[in-house]
Amino acid sequence: MYLLLSGEGPSDIGRCNPSAGSCERTGFAEGPMAIIVDQLVEVFQGYEMSHLATERVSYVSEAYLAANKLPPKRRAMALKGKKKPAETKYFYENARALAATAKAKSEEVGDKVVAVLFRDSDGTASAGRGNWHDKRNSMLQGFKDEDFELGVPMVPKPKSEAWLLCATKVNPYQHCAALENESGNDKSVNPLKDQLSASLNGKAGTAHVNRLVTDKKIDIDRIDMPSFNCFKADLHRAVNLANGVGE
Repeated sequence: MYLLLSGEGPSDIGRCNPSAGSCERTGFAEGPMAIIVDQLVEVFQGYEMSHLATERVSYVSEAYLAANKLPPKRRAMALKGKKKPAETKYFYENARALAATAKAKSEEVGDKVVAVLFRDSDGTASAGRGNWHDKRNSMLQGFKDEDFELGVPMVPKPKSEAWLLCATKVNPYQHCAALENESGNDKSVNPLKDQLSASLNGKAGTAHVNRLVTDKKIDIDRIDMPSFNCFKADLHRAVNLANGVGE
């Protein structure tokens, strides 16, 4: 099994170093979300083997997927005659492009490729944050329309800082679902980004957070949040399919 990851930046999945739209493991600087994926895959596959450590990981950026957008599908994304919002369609097209990239990578490496598409949902209070479901479902539909069963939406609600803050806040791992009702806007009063930084005494840089996840000071087994649990279930299903394990 092989992993293909896509994210938004260095503080979530990671980035190519030096900067590029796509890279193999040797050129990939992982972020905390990539380490979380790797740790969960190790649990779900049932034996110790880090895909990061064994260099069985590739990365493509958000810009890469946009530049490699596939031609539109006839009647794709049609839902009861309603036109999909441009933002939701963007998630759908990202998933289609990632699916095509994963299929090509599978041919290249001669193995099943599990593709994880990370995007913050960034819902705002005024919008009711109902768009999390739409964004995740758009990704699932994009994977489905490319006949790709190993695609995994990784969509924190409202953003990845909420997942991390669950472990670092006062009374860690307790009542974390409430964090999903916070605003995803960094310009809001007391945004999640500032809350995370405060909980870490200002040491919220990627390298430090990576170390906390790696050392299990941020223990992903104890994070209990609807959006995180949904991602875990999707990843577990994909790993089982890739390894030929019945659900």
